[in-house]
Amino acid sequence: MKAWELIVNMIKAQGVEHAFGIGDTDLQLYADKVEGLSAINLRYEGSAPFMAMAYSRLTGKPGVCSGSSGPGVASLVPGVLEAYSGCVPLIVLAPSVDSRMEGMGEFQECDQRKMMEPITKWSARIPYTERIPWYINRAFSIAMNGKPGPVFLEMPINVGGKITSGIEVEVEPMPEYKPAQKIRTSGDPELIKNTVKLLLTAKRPIVIAGNGVILSRATDEFKEFIELLGMPFLTTPAGRGIVSEDHPLAVGVSGIYRTKIAKEFYNDADLVISLGSRNESFQTHGWADFPQGAKFIQVDISPFEIGRNWRPDVAVIGDVKLVLRQLNSVIKKQLQEKENYLEKPRVKALIQAKEEFEREVDKECMVDEDIPIPAKRIVHEVSRVFGKNTILANENGSQDTWSYCYPYYKVQEGSECIPVAEQTCMGMGVVGAIAAKLAKPEKKVVCIVGDGAFQMYMKELPTAVQYKAGCTWVVLNNSAFGWIKYNQKKYAGLDISTFKVQPDFVKWAEACNCYGRKIEKSLDIQPALEEALKLNNKGIPVVLDFITGLDLSHFDRSK
Repeated sequence: MKAWELIVNMIKAQGVEHAFGIGDTDLQLYADKVEGLSAINLRYEGSAPFMAMAYSRLTGKPGVCSGSSGPGVASLVPGVLEAYSGCVPLIVLAPSVDSRMEGMGEFQECDQRKMMEPITKWSARIPYTERIPWYINRAFSIAMNGKPGPVFLEMPINVGGKITSGIEVEVEPMPEYKPAQKIRTSGDPELIKNTVKLLLTAKRPIVIAGNGVILSRATDEFKEFIELLGMPFLTTPAGRGIVSEDHPLAVGVSGIYRTKIAKEFYNDADLVISLGSRNESFQTHGWADFPQGAKFIQVDISPFEIGRNWRPDVAVIGDVKLVLRQLNSVIKKQLQEKENYLEKPRVKALIQAKEEFEREVDKECMVDEDIPIPAKRIVHEVSRVFGKNTILANENGSQDTWSYCYPYYKVQEGSECIPVAEQTCMGMGVVGAIAAKLAKPEKKVVCIVGDGAFQMYMKELPTAVQYKAGCTWVVLNNSAFGWIKYNQKKYAGLDISTFKVQPDFVKWAEACNCYGRKIEKSLDIQPALEEALKLNNKGIPVVLDFITGLDLSHFDRSK
């Protein structure tokens, strides 16, 4: 078989269903020739790693994407950087110029491996055709194990061939390709005991669930863990969705996104246990949030992350899913009797406080006469109308950050999130929504996005139509890059960021064969969202252009 044919068969053996690119690489060409693997051909190479990230997040499998040599690979850099920041396993494959001509100025020659080296776990070249199986297996193993992340492999033309003349590989008989193993590690039993001792003696413990809890697929273990001891929990943006925010112990998102209840219960804690989180700046208010006098337990798969920011009293290195199983087992043995956590005074107080706060937010978001419409009102209505079994594709502009704030947006039963990582590359959610619908077509998909980020990647609307990805983009349109405008006005007393020319998003949607609608009045929010859901169910993508203003009050409240 051809060299690239061998590669796509090995990718299929990993259980991967989609390869993302613009159709100009051998990977994309051969992917469509293998049953069970499809090439998703895009309008822009830069969309490919973002879509592969969303696919990986939702399926638990490594995402696969490609770019052509030179500028094609360069266009992948922002997405690969985001994947590296978010610990998302990606396999990035690209051709390169004939290695026998290296240094001579061949067409599109550049040092792609060095370009990718700082933002990948491994950046390598396949040197010989015979070594292809080793490099592909190695790439998947490195991407998935330890702290996950992206891997870059380049294939010189003289190793893999061109589309018109692929180099053949001797593979007789056709082998069964085994997927690379994901190796999970448990925690040190002695440290597990020490952790449980701290947990059982704490009066007011609280849990922070990070990205590692999602990557470990630890939903059942986490739910048992919090309920055993009746511990309130926050999530980082990347840990959101591990358990529904309707759960009695859920208090929302940590750091700059926290709201009233999270702030109250977190600040009062005498023990914080961090699961699979690096406790980075946004997730900790610049590391200013730690409760005074509290003990700290840190669980992470990477030794490098232990004590990186806050020094733990006890640290456990291991896969979160297995560590939680260990903790649950020891806790159950040591508890004198199983107590209904809902009967605990602290939990009763939490439930009552949440009910009161939700009523406050409902009342706050039901003002009908405001023009322009407040972003928080739009976000709250999206949460209510889309409800359960919804995938929320996040962005991180000024107004769409309301979607991180519980209970303005509540991640309900059966729902999931696709967050941007700490780099917060704009546009990831825009294209991630398309990948989400491809990965899980049975779920509703909504992207809440500012008009600035939307314009960066709205070029992919035809892709959504082409693949019948019925998702909705809720565009919070204040005719500016909101963060830039806010900072300019606050610190420089001027505004040079407001767009003087703004596209008509409805016409753009219609030109791309999507449905578009402009909403300027609060009373039209619900009907527009309900209409969008009906169209999505028919496979029709929808763009809703909401005219809003600039409101960052939730950041002041969270401090």
